[in-house]
Amino acid sequence: MKKLVIEKDAKVVDAKHAFEGLFEGLKIEFFRKSHDTNQSSSSKLRVLGTEQVSSICDSLPHTFELSEDMKVSELETLFEKKAGLHVQVFRKMRNIWIETVQTDNYTLGQQIELSQNSVTS
Repeated sequence: MKKLVIEKDAKVVDAKHAFEGLFEGLKIEFFRKSHDTNQSSSSKLRVLGTEQVSSICDSLPHTFELSEDMKVSELETLFEKKAGLHVQVFRKMRNIWIETVQTDNYTLGQQIELSQNSVTS
């Protein structure tokens, strides 16, 4: 189990970097509104990295227990239910980041494997 801690004074970029440090080849983006499963989030609603997480979440700090066995949809639901944070997982494919919309039912471990395989293929 890996822990992602978002402190009271954390900026969005801090939380994003902490997540990337736990799950190589994956990243999260924060949004102002939620999205449905297997749906994309509007880039217009993306929260800038320089903003504090407290601007979109009143109840900080939070600790999230995450694992590679967790599905993308479970992670996104956990952030939503525990902290009211709307996140979307992205996977690095070669040199670009893609939303995992079509693979929300894959685990984080499977997403990491897809990312790693894209570099070697």
